Amino acid sequence: MIQAAYDVIVVGAGPAGAIAARKAAESGMDTLLIEKRLEIGTPVRCGESFELHTASQYLEDIPNQPWVNTITRYFSIHNTKGDCVVVPPISPSIICDRKIFDREVAYTAANAGVQVLVNARAESLLQDQDGAVVGLKINCMGSPLDVYSKVVIAADGTESQLARWAGLKSIPALSDLYVGTQFLVSGLSGQIRTDTSHYYVGEAIAPGGYVWVFPKSADTANIGIVISGDRAEGTSAQGHLEGFLQEVFPRARSVLGQVTGGIPVTGGLKRLVTDGLMVVGDAAHQADPLTAGGIVLGMVAGDYAGTTAAQCIREGDVRAQSLSRYEKRWRERFGKQQRSLRTVRRMLTKMDSDLLDGLIRTAAGYDMTRISPAKAMIHMLTKHPRLLIEARVLINSGLIMK
Repeated sequence: MIQAAYDVIVVGAGPAGAIAARKAAESGMDTLLIEKRLEIGTPVRCGESFELHTASQYLEDIPNQPWVNTITRYFSIHNTKGDCVVVPPISPSIICDRKIFDREVAYTAANAGVQVLVNARAESLLQDQDGAVVGLKINCMGSPLDVYSKVVIAADGTESQLARWAGLKSIPALSDLYVGTQFLVSGLSGQIRTDTSHYYVGEAIAPGGYVWVFPKSADTANIGIVISGDRAEGTSAQGHLEGFLQEVFPRARSVLGQVTGGIPVTGGLKRLVTDGLMVVGDAAHQADPLTAGGIVLGMVAGDYAGTTAAQCIREGDVRAQSLSRYEKRWRERFGKQQRSLRTVRRMLTKMDSDLLDGLIRTAAGYDMTRISPAKAMIHMLTKHPRLLIEARVLINSGLIMK
């Protein structure tokens, strides 16, 4: 079933890994994609939301796919006082069924010629005498195997072992770690808008983080929370989420599912490659440093990694210096944005609760479909002079124009 050698081995069959494998295969590489779990797509580990426009580069006719639950065209931001500002997103967002979605993305890889295997766990790296990665020790359906490759792509999620085995520093500071939990909640008919993704912020709601409500139907939603790791001592994400549900959705009948976990929000590992190995997706901390959303960012990273791996293999050079073209391409597109969003998150976590509540209350009085972020900021500065310090951070970050 499994060969002794491949051009590329990808570890982890989530969206980032599946796209990396697919792009390598489409570039002519003999590619293996392995998943340690018995079924691709389980367990669900995120809010199941992603931006439509970028994802459409990799998947066809998304709005009509069976894994689409809802399409949200607005997002609302709520404070602790009940004020709410509604903002239209630049691109609509998909709320999906990740179990079906992940399998579909993996199928596109298989359809491109990738060999896909579940119940196949990477046990350790194979390295040459100079320390370059040349393959993996794999346990495939209970059988230990040494499988060689020219490039290994690690897409093994937030708890990536391959990155650590390769010597890449992947343990985030607590301030750059979100601790979260999510419930699939039913009994919400008449209580949520299905065209809107809802966000709730404030220290009393989610210390150093936020709560989200992503509608999956008129009656069900993913309702989750992340709190900053350095605020988690003496409290729990689940406790905060249970309190939120009791206060905001007291008529919700049932919790049909739960997921928990940690999400690094560093903005990306300092190094994404080493000799013979590349890291993508959550394993590379490529999730949005503000929201922790990572599906689309992982798909783009997988694209860049898979195509770069193929190019380097054809050239006969898979050392870190050659593979770093993937890293350069990623940072040119997302590096400044990731750094800016990380700065904004840190600013918001330090912001006085009364100021944050006041900003949302003020913004709620504007029609955000007709006013630019810069004009909104000018109006809010007149009402909240203390915002001048934070505005300087936003301007320097490039998120609002001078």
